[in-house]
Amino acid sequence: MFRKLISASPLLVAVTFAAIVFTATGMAQTAKTSAASPLRVFDPSLVDATVNPCQDFFQYSCGNWMKKHPLPADRSYYGRFSELYDLNLSHLRGILEQAETGKARTPNEQKIGDEYASCMDVKAIDATGMKPLEPMLRKIDAMKSAEELPALVGALQRMGVRVYFDMGASPDYADSSREIAFYDAGGKGLPERGFYTRTDAKSAEIRKEYVAHITKMLTLAGEPADRAATDAAKVMALETKLAEASLTAVEERDPQAENHPSDVATLSAEMTHFSLAVYLKADGAPASGKINVTQPKFYAALNELLATTPIETERAYLRWHLLHAFAATSLPESFEQENWHFYAHILGGAEKQQERWKTCVSRVDHEMGDALGQVYVARYFPPSDKQRTLELTEAIEQAMGQDIQSLDWMSAATKAQAMIKLHGVMNKIGYPDKWKSYRTLTIVKGDAVGNQERVSEYKTARDLAKIGKPVDREEWQMTPPTVNAYYDPQENNVNFPAGYLQPPFFSGKEGDAANYGDMGSTIGHELTHGFDDEGRQFDATGNLKDWWTKGDEERFTARAACMVKQYDAIEVVPGVHLNGKLTLGENLADLGGLRLALMAWLQKADAAHVEMAAKRDGYTPEQRFWIAYAQQWCSETRPEALRTQAQTDPHAPDKYRTNTILQDMPEFAKSFSCKQGDAMVIAQPCRIW
Repeated sequence: MFRKLISASPLLVAVTFAAIVFTATGMAQTAKTSAASPLRVFDPSLVDATVNPCQDFFQYSCGNWMKKHPLPADRSYYGRFSELYDLNLSHLRGILEQAETGKARTPNEQKIGDEYASCMDVKAIDATGMKPLEPMLRKIDAMKSAEELPALVGALQRMGVRVYFDMGASPDYADSSREIAFYDAGGKGLPERGFYTRTDAKSAEIRKEYVAHITKMLTLAGEPADRAATDAAKVMALETKLAEASLTAVEERDPQAENHPSDVATLSAEMTHFSLAVYLKADGAPASGKINVTQPKFYAALNELLATTPIETERAYLRWHLLHAFAATSLPESFEQENWHFYAHILGGAEKQQERWKTCVSRVDHEMGDALGQVYVARYFPPSDKQRTLELTEAIEQAMGQDIQSLDWMSAATKAQAMIKLHGVMNKIGYPDKWKSYRTLTIVKGDAVGNQERVSEYKTARDLAKIGKPVDREEWQMTPPTVNAYYDPQENNVNFPAGYLQPPFFSGKEGDAANYGDMGSTIGHELTHGFDDEGRQFDATGNLKDWWTKGDEERFTARAACMVKQYDAIEVVPGVHLNGKLTLGENLADLGGLRLALMAWLQKADAAHVEMAAKRDGYTPEQRFWIAYAQQWCSETRPEALRTQAQTDPHAPDKYRTNTILQDMPEFAKSFSCKQGDAMVIAQPCRIW
């Protein structure tokens, strides 16, 4: 689907290309073990007291967790998010197995139950083989000229095959109340542009492995080995040209760089070698109206590329992406294994494939998350937890208002606009007020490929139908069981799914110090996204509009440069540093969010006359706050995944989301009596919000 502009929160490697698309995060832990060892927001047993907290607070807070949780062989990353994700998977599995075998099933139960059963029936998938894709493969092979390409591209995109470019609905940058069509760059099988352009030895090795992967997939589909190798090389050359014409990951973070309003007629006239009218008819999109072309240079290059690329290369490219789109859960096991080998093993370092049921649960949640989520919410998210989360959110919003007013670098005029934006934030907690309907979606038991295709067509049609209509600000971009959160700058709302509002991140039974340090910092994180280097460019209504004075903008940029420099210096694996500009928004949100959570909690603790010197489990309330913050990031990551993350992910690795952020918080050092010269104390901490 089209890349919508949202700032998703903390799931670092779990939201990277390799992990979320091709290896749903799962582990060997069962629901039974989880019940025996319940997850806690603050867990003193995870602390390694042999480590000096002033030297490495991440290791101090998480050392015993790491000893208890060696990285599973089927995992590139494993952390507290994985623990909850796995527990949620077990809950969802129970819901799906009940829906699969129930007799008097509702329409939603029939759909989610039969889809889960179809995904799990590997024998039937193997027996069916490539037959379901043969009609489209024949159409691709029958393509004789470039004039036939637009219709094929439209048909492929409707069935979820994202070739050449991406197109979908999104709020207009100039009028956030209306949806328009956004035309974005796309069409690549590697995670991002740099994988095609970097010249270091490791990047060259990954490109070689990628060509080998395409070759193997085409061979599995029936191509002779020699021809498959030749076709794979052609695909790589074509995708490299698409990548070279695309913006970098850092450039994509600037909405101004992707704000190029146009209309269908203008783009159609510019695409002289690609009939936009034919494509739009095949895809089912409006044939006229305002659009935003996020990357005009990409479309100019694509137009020329389509004029010069041999037809046999086009056919090879389309075949590869068709296989690529269906390989993970719908094609025979040989495709699934090869898909895992490249995306999870080569890019992520995983040593073993996870259990099939976990992948299938994730597939149903992705496809019909509202149908599955309704049952999940009823069982695992009581109204009391929703109310307490709302109170927590409102307390942190109040702290943000106080923080804005106290800033010595921001003028009164900009503060006034910032307060308007803050007061305009919509809080969406747990689940949507109106559930999506799947009435028109047909799911057939035993038809894994057909079901995936029909789901893609349903979602594409639903998305394209929004174009030209008012924005539905009640809609969610994540499913209720999701272990994540996000801020939407074009709708100015924060979103916290029920699946995330669980231990070890939040508990209605936990004390305020832990809940504010953990989930409170995440709530503050999402609010701060509205004022980070990207979100601050949108006003209270979600329009891309400059509401800053020139001096305030300059002072903000100067302060943000402190964090860019700080993270640029971090070497995550030998020879690979973090990109301070790529991670800037998340780093600003981490630091601002934690500061807001601290402010809000201290005010509440003061009102409740909490004795700050009193210890429980050996820790003062302030120390519990900091440890709860750090323990949400307890994790281990393979070097291969760290490399991929550093090159593609706007989130820093968990260790630095702990230590580097706390180095910028002098209040932390005071709580643990850290002194100048300790690793957790730096001479010039960064501070923006």
